[in-house]
Amino acid sequence: MTARLPAALLALLLLPAVPLAGANRPAASAPDPEAPGLTSSQRLSALIERVKWEQARLESLEADFVQERASEFLARPEASHGRFFYSRPDRVRWEYVDPKPISMVIHGDEMVTWFRDLGRAERVKVGRVSAQVFKYLNATGSLESLMDYFAVTFRTPVAGQPYQLELEPRYPRIAKRLAGMSLWIDRELYLPVRVRYVEPNGDSTDYRFEKLRANAPIPDSRFELDLPKDVPVKVVDLDKGRVSAP
Repeated sequence: MTARLPAALLALLLLPAVPLAGANRPAASAPDPEAPGLTSSQRLSALIERVKWEQARLESLEADFVQERASEFLARPEASHGRFFYSRPDRVRWEYVDPKPISMVIHGDEMVTWFRDLGRAERVKVGRVSAQVFKYLNATGSLESLMDYFAVTFRTPVAGQPYQLELEPRYPRIAKRLAGMSLWIDRELYLPVRVRYVEPNGDSTDYRFEKLRANAPIPDSRFELDLPKDVPVKVVDLDKGRVSAP
C-alpha cells in the first residue's frame, strides 16, 4: 500500500479539498504571514490561513517535478523527472518521463497507473481505505488537520527562502506508516514546492516542484489514459484486499 499511494497522498497534500457549495470563496483580504510583530505561533497561523486562501482560488495547476527516492537497498538516491497536472475538483495526472515512462491518473477514489515500459497497467480502487489514510495526511483545504495529528516545528525562514515545516507524528498508529514529513511553502505563491516523506524504516521520498503554473486552462484529455487493448490491467481493491486481472 505504501508503494502504491505516495503520489496520491502528495496530490492531496498539494491541492484543495473538495469544498461545499459556495464555500470555496477566499476571504476578502489575503492573510499576511510576513506582517511585522507576529510571534512564531501567530506567523504559523497566518501562513496556514494564507495557504487556504490561495488554494480556495486554485482551479488548475501544472508543474515540472523531480522525485528522489532514497533507500538502504539503493546504492544511491534514485531520481525521476516528469510533469504534474491538476484540475479542480479531483483530477490529477503524474507523467513520469525518465528514467522510466509512467503515466498515473487519479480521479476521485480511483488511480490508474500505466507502466509504459513494462506494457502493463494497474487500477487501484482506494475507496474507504483512502479516507482512513488520507484523513491525517490531507494538509489541504485546511492545514489545521495536520496540527491534530502531527507536532509541527516552524521557524521564520531566511529572506528569500521558502517557509519550512517539520512534522512529527503524535500517535503510534500514524508513526507506523510515516516517521516524519517536511513541507516547503513558496513565499510568493503560498503553495507547497517541496515535500519530503520519511518512512519508519528510514526510506525517504522527496518531491520538488518547479515552473508552477496556476489557473491556466488544461484540456480534459490530459486526464484520460487511452490504454492499448493489449495492455493487461490488474485491479486492486484496497478496501477488500483483492487483486484481480482480466
